Parts: sequence; C-alpha cells; structure tokens
Amino acid sequence: MSLHFQSIRSSSKGNCLAVFTEKTRILVDVGLSSMKRTRAGLAEVFGNPSKVDAVIVSHTHSDHVSYYPLRVLADTGIPLNIHHRCANQLEEKHFTGPGGIGGLGRLKVRTFDDNPFEIGNLHIQPFEVSHNPYYPTFGFAIRHGNTKLVIATDLNRFDGIVDHFLDADFIFIEANHDLDLLDQYYNPNSRYHLPNPSTAQLLDRVCTESSTPPKSVMLGHISPQRNTASIAIKEVSAHFRRNKKEMDFDLTAAPLNAAADPIAVMAP
Repeated sequence: MSLHFQSIRSSSKGNCLAVFTEKTRILVDVGLSSMKRTRAGLAEVFGNPSKVDAVIVSHTHSDHVSYYPLRVLADTGIPLNIHHRCANQLEEKHFTGPGGIGGLGRLKVRTFDDNPFEIGNLHIQPFEVSHNPYYPTFGFAIRHGNTKLVIATDLNRFDGIVDHFLDADFIFIEANHDLDLLDQYYNPNSRYHLPNPSTAQLLDRVCTESSTPPKSVMLGHISPQRNTASIAIKEVSAHFRRNKKEMDFDLTAAPLNAAADPIAVMAP
C-alpha cells in the first residue's frame, strides 16, 4: 500500500496540498487565486480536476480557500469538507453574489467535528492548532493502512498537539519566518505563524518522543519576505547539531509558487 503527498502551492499567496492513494485523491486547502489557476494546479497533479474526491479546508483565510476555487469545486461536483465551527464563516467570507451564493449554489459542503472521519481509503483525524483566534484552524493526521502523514500550517505554537505528530512517516509543517528577517520586515500577522526556531523545536520533540522518527519532513508556508527555503532548512539543521541529535529524516522545503515533486510516503 502506498500513500503519496504533493505540495501544489504553499505560501501566503496560496496553499493547496494533495494527498492520494491508488483509489482516493484529496486536497488539503484550495487557496488559489483564480478559476484558471485552480484548474491548472489540479491538472498539474491529477490531469483532470474532476478526479479529486474531496477537498478538506484547514481554515477560512483567503490563501487557503476563496471564492474562485469554490466555483471550480461547484462546477466539477467536488465536495468540500470543513469543520462545523468554520462553516458559517466560509459562507460569510467567501460566498458572494446575489443571495450570498454567486454561482456556488451547487457546491457540496460537508462538515466534520473533532472526531476522525473517512474519505475513500484515507482515515483523517483533525486537530485544532493555535492560529488567529478569530479563525478556528485545524491540522490533519492522515492514515492509509500503517502509513501516517501529518499536515499543519498556520499555527504559532505547538503545545498540546505534539502527540498528533508522533510516529508519522511524513510531516508537512509550517516554517513561516526567520526572526532576524522579521525584525527587518516586520509584519504583525507573523505572530500567528510558526518561526523557524519553533519549527525546529517541534521536530526535535517529535523525533525524541516517537518510536521511530519520520522518514521525511517538508517545510511549508514560507514567507517570501521574511524567510527563504535555505534559511529555514539551515535553521532546523543547526538546531539538531547544537543539541547533538541526529536528524534522521530527509528535510526539504515546498516551493512558494510552483508544485513540489510528489513524495511517496511508505510505512516502516
């Protein structure tokens, strides 16, 4: 059995992640800026947007879900899954046009709660993360057989959620900003995001507390002004060296404005 992951886009301008098996294809977030770019992004991975079984939304910020991608979902019949605490916010923030619908009357919206749920042969455990207090935000631990991957972006601390990452084969985690660059290019919204040192500390704890460390980790949601892929990777690697710990996983970073290569996530 195999489980695959691919970052389609990951930045403050748009986020869309793909998780798929031979039988099931889902997206985590669909925050692309136009219908054309949404169709192109999905076609890049799946060949045809209609091959997507469902979309799961982490929260309702516009770089994770917005009106034009919702139009594509409505047109293609792809259902959108969102936490019940975010459902009204989705409609208020992103449904536009006459009667608050604006072409989204055919959109299939399904809500989930804090309990695990299934989409095809994927088992999905949502967990709440700390982000902007006005926007409930969720990460996802996704299993296929004995294989586990965890996705968490848009968070500013990790106390209380480390258990969800333990014994994961693959982790996609935010490394939003470098603290020195934040001093130079201050953004008050950065307080809602995870800086590189915190990302390193989280990965350190996960490796220490897991029975087996992850095979690979991808850093995402990297700020284009206050971070770079090379800085984020360097800071995480330096943390492990300073603490005299082996970094027993492949570490990469998602491109901001392009799709990453797909990753085959295999169980131990």
